Amino acid sequence: MGQDQERQIESTGLASSSGKSKYNKRLALNYLRLFLVQLALISILSVLMMLKDFVTAYSVFLGGLIYLVPAGWFSLRVLVKNKAQTPRQIVANIYVSETGKVLLAVAMFTLVFMLVEPLNAGALFVTYILLQITGWYLQLKLNQRFLKL
Repeated sequence: MGQDQERQIESTGLASSSGKSKYNKRLALNYLRLFLVQLALISILSVLMMLKDFVTAYSVFLGGLIYLVPAGWFSLRVLVKNKAQTPRQIVANIYVSETGKVLLAVAMFTLVFMLVEPLNAGALFVTYILLQITGWYLQLKLNQRFLKL
């Protein structure tokens, strides 16, 4: 195996169990930071929206939760409770986790629209989209090596 190929395998965290564990812990900490920043963002936005309207405030908070709960579940399942050893198992776990994340988000949207009355749908969707964009941006900032490619 060439030196470049070994370096690529090591950079993925798949080289050894200790390297994998160290990489997963660092990645999990980055996602925890991302999660906490986004939680603080929706909390601040909700408090600020209380000055405008209480319905808008809890709609913003619900939109944030609809994004954060599935994203947190995905991160927990992939980064913390992942017992997969082979690359095939890792990819399968990611696909199953992503499918579960989408289904959880759909279920949460459905429950909110069925059970919460009155609801500011615009605030809910804007918050959800804002957190999606914020997540992408923060992932790029937390993981500087992708910017060097």
